[in-house]
Amino acid sequence: MRQVWREVSPVFPPDRLQASCLIPGNRGSVLPCFPDTHSVSETMSTPTYQSEYDVIVIGGGVLGAFHAYFAMRQGLKTLLIERNVFPQQASVRNFGLIIPSAMPAGRWRDRAIASCEIYSELCEFLDVPLRRTGTQYLAHTAAEADFLKQMAVACEDSLCPAEYYSAEETIRSSCCLNPEFCQGSLFFPHDLQLDPDQFFRALINWIACTSDCDYLPNTTAITVESQESLACIRTSSGRTFQARHTFVCSGADLQTLFPEIYASRNLQYCKLQMLKLSNPENRTLGTSIASPIALTRYPAFLKAQSLQGVSLPAPDPVLQERGIQIWMTQNQNNEFILGDSHAYSTDAPTEFLSAEVESHIINYARKMFVKLEFEVIDRWCGIYTEAQSAGLFQQTLDDRIHLITGIGGKGMTTGPGLARENIRQLSLIQSRP
Repeated sequence: MRQVWREVSPVFPPDRLQASCLIPGNRGSVLPCFPDTHSVSETMSTPTYQSEYDVIVIGGGVLGAFHAYFAMRQGLKTLLIERNVFPQQASVRNFGLIIPSAMPAGRWRDRAIASCEIYSELCEFLDVPLRRTGTQYLAHTAAEADFLKQMAVACEDSLCPAEYYSAEETIRSSCCLNPEFCQGSLFFPHDLQLDPDQFFRALINWIACTSDCDYLPNTTAITVESQESLACIRTSSGRTFQARHTFVCSGADLQTLFPEIYASRNLQYCKLQMLKLSNPENRTLGTSIASPIALTRYPAFLKAQSLQGVSLPAPDPVLQERGIQIWMTQNQNNEFILGDSHAYSTDAPTEFLSAEVESHIINYARKMFVKLEFEVIDRWCGIYTEAQSAGLFQQTLDDRIHLITGIGGKGMTTGPGLARENIRQLSLIQSRP
């Protein structure tokens, strides 16, 4: 049975939705609004698009999809433009983890907790499985175990509680952990996991069924500029649209729109590598498991070290140079998802995979886990952008063009909460003539 954070009522009553919708590029000419909306089509249908909208969002990844979602929830006539049938980049090439545990107390953790509530509400409504798997952060040394014990005490009264497990309790919690590796762990029960590709297909199909959002896939926005009181968007197909506000959420594409602005804003690319492993003996992890490297990488743990006055040793230089932090999760098919590496650059990276990086990931994971085959059945990379100092790049041009990118690896965890903030702050007239 699916576990969710809380039970909620549907976001929209049935009378706000059409009985069915036509979406170009989806398999079958008609897609129902509520049920299984995860297939892609052979039949091209052509809905009618307006020439002017309240809000246009460019990019259907986590930031774009949720800005469109919250705009249409406010009753703003919205157009979501995506260059593929559905998003194909970093928003769907990740573990699907929503982990407030990795965020330090403050604005980013608040956004993460808000995002958990948003995902819970939407997954219940869309009938997309959302698993409350929690996250288990492992300790390999006595110093790491002592640090996690103190952190568990500090988390007792927080919105992100955690429980410390001894070495014995840690090993009992999963059949796959290596007893010689684990000295203890910190378990955060409220962290969530979903299938990101399944979720965004369902969400985009559904919001396109509402009366307040249109979806234009297979289309690239090639120019965005201000014209009097509106933003004018020209697409690769020759269409022109206007909007009172436009959100440019184009992810790792920093060349197509406003390249001169992005080039001057201290943004960098991050390329990660991930693997899918077979599970012939049908073993179960029971939770998402993070290596001790996480304790020297994620903001929540770095801040806790500062407050405790401790400094954990950096990981192996070979792993540190390649940005390797080991996660092991399981998908809905009970396959293992293993990763990941982080290669940073100021130039756009290629999608070629490194056998050396893959070898380092697997070799470290073999130290953490036993009874696993480590047979790789799929491998891929993902590329996102990161604002090196601020953790997010947002800039508004002419009061109506909003550039949003550089959220780094916390997009799945905090993107929905951030999008809701931005739409709430937007000073738009709520009713259309």
